[in-house]
Amino acid sequence: MFLNILFIIALTFPVAIASTAFNIVDNEQLTTVKERNLGRNLVFALILASGQGVMYLLGTMLGGTFMHLLERLSTWVVLALCFSVSFRMLIDTLKIRNGENLYLIHNKKQSLLLSIALGINAFIVGLMADFMPLFQNMTPFILIGAGFVWSLISMAIPFSKMKLTLNSLLNSIFAGIILVKGLLGLI
Repeated sequence: MFLNILFIIALTFPVAIASTAFNIVDNEQLTTVKERNLGRNLVFALILASGQGVMYLLGTMLGGTFMHLLERLSTWVVLALCFSVSFRMLIDTLKIRNGENLYLIHNKKQSLLLSIALGINAFIVGLMADFMPLFQNMTPFILIGAGFVWSLISMAIPFSKMKLTLNSLLNSIFAGIILVKGLLGLI
């Protein structure tokens, strides 16, 4: 149970990375502009978090159509898919530290496209839901909640170079947690 919670926290961390640039505001802007941006950023955060749950559901539906054919190799499938998620996160770690992973979103369409891109890891985990059930039918809702909380935390911390370094460190740690979960499936 604890490892499943930790796995979901690790899986939804990219939402926090995408939300890093939400609170970048010029010093010349007025407080009212910052307050107006807060409401807009909360909507964007909800869209990004919802993308995690929707992509997980899509992965579950697709995985349900063919994963039963790989049942004898289920432990290796889980390991391979966890490795692919970890690898994607480690590749993103290099981009985070250099500031290349900052997304300045201006409208809901851009937020929707970003939520689809961020949901690829949740989609991959959804593919193996038959072999690694996390919280059964509640998993998409837990993913949405965890993603939204990560986004709120990221928006609350002021933007700085230290924040980018912390994001890349946490992303590396969470990639390791996902890989360990896949390795534990072999045992």
